[in-house]
Amino acid sequence: MTTTPSSSKPRFWIKASPRGKRSGFAVLPDGGAGRVTVTVLPKPWSSRAAAVREYDHVRGATTHVVIYETEYAALSTTASAMGALAMSLADLGRSQADLLALGAPPKNPVLASAVSDDPFINLIDLMLLAERGRLTTSPLEFEGVFAPSLLRLITHERLLQLVESLIFRARPRYAERTETLELPRGRLSERSLLFSIATGTPRVESTFDELTIDTPLLQVVASALRVVASERLPQKIVALRPGLQTRAVHLLRYLSGVSLVSRERALVTAERLWLNPLDRIWEPAMEAAMPVLRDHAVIPKDGSDDSESLLVHISTEKFWEQCLELALVSAFPGLVVGRNAPGEGVSVPAPWAPRAAAASPLPELGADAFPDFMFRSSRRVVVADAKYKLHTGGTPSSDDGYQLFSYSHLASLAGQASDLALVLYPTRGGGSPQQLKLERLRDRDYPLWLVRLPFPTPGDLRRQGSWSAFLAQLAQTIRDFSAEW
Repeated sequence: MTTTPSSSKPRFWIKASPRGKRSGFAVLPDGGAGRVTVTVLPKPWSSRAAAVREYDHVRGATTHVVIYETEYAALSTTASAMGALAMSLADLGRSQADLLALGAPPKNPVLASAVSDDPFINLIDLMLLAERGRLTTSPLEFEGVFAPSLLRLITHERLLQLVESLIFRARPRYAERTETLELPRGRLSERSLLFSIATGTPRVESTFDELTIDTPLLQVVASALRVVASERLPQKIVALRPGLQTRAVHLLRYLSGVSLVSRERALVTAERLWLNPLDRIWEPAMEAAMPVLRDHAVIPKDGSDDSESLLVHISTEKFWEQCLELALVSAFPGLVVGRNAPGEGVSVPAPWAPRAAAASPLPELGADAFPDFMFRSSRRVVVADAKYKLHTGGTPSSDDGYQLFSYSHLASLAGQASDLALVLYPTRGGGSPQQLKLERLRDRDYPLWLVRLPFPTPGDLRRQGSWSAFLAQLAQTIRDFSAEW
């Protein structure tokens, strides 16, 4: 469904991630006790390019805007609200201008329906994107003063949504119990039976199996819910999701027959718990409960709550690079990564050097001029660069083309010059992987492959098993493509 532009009201234009490299979340006060929340999602998740999404905002109310990187949002509202929103955006821009910026109406806009989903569903997906793309040597984290508190709130919301969908599907199981009963059942204790006969006391210690919901799985869930119900977060963060602790208390009432174990014991149980096939539906809830139990709420330092505006963001460009690294290291174990510095054995000398003796070492390029990856495919040395761009043309951009042209002449691995180059692009959601071969001019003896690979969907991120399967398929796709190189 497409929307039609409305000219009866003034409109406030916002451009998401002008450089197309950051996703995140922002809160913009409207000057009348209301707010506009803006969730910026990765551009490969969008079904179309450079769309404009229109929203109506009533001053004093809350409006949720969900857009994708490089898209525009047009807010129809009052002039006073637009002034307050512009001030809020300027306030945020002083610390981070790469997430949101004031925009001008684009020429020939492609109008798209407003995304009215619960923004917290999208924020959970963004949180998982950072979690899945995290490397031991290069953490991928949200930035912003309130980022830890907001992520904690999202962690709570993720757990509650999963438990609410499963709470009435909890399966009781038989557990062995030992009690002293007036009506004996199960296996009787010989000593207790003889004592009962000798004293005439009609009570015998019995061991029996009883159907109960007090299972280790639900003990972990209940302990995590208790953390959600009792943890303290900054008021401006709590206001984004009012009633969250009340929901946790209601869920705990359904689990009143479950023992509340300590946080530490619940975490150990969750890490060691084996789920049988009938309980596998609880696996996402177990994954969501572990960070709730393991981590703690963070209260920002005094003075950080002066502004009503809020912004947190993450580098999706870095995520794409680290996603490719996880796949490439599986496909090519000898992968060398050039993150902010040349990898081991990688050499990329500057293209020009002063006239000197042959024994003089060649000057290296700057720290940001090294290729992202170098590896060997069969006996050929490959230089590869990740580009977080939705490339659809038959040639790379001018900047990217000259960069790879330089690498093709200068890059070497362990003293061996590179034989071919790759540019690794993400595809839009649902796009098929493909590659296109180009040749270096003038000699045409060096190939450059433009490779388009799948970007993970939200479904690929929501379960650890799905994420592992995505990486395995991505590595296999790259291996299949390498047969043509």
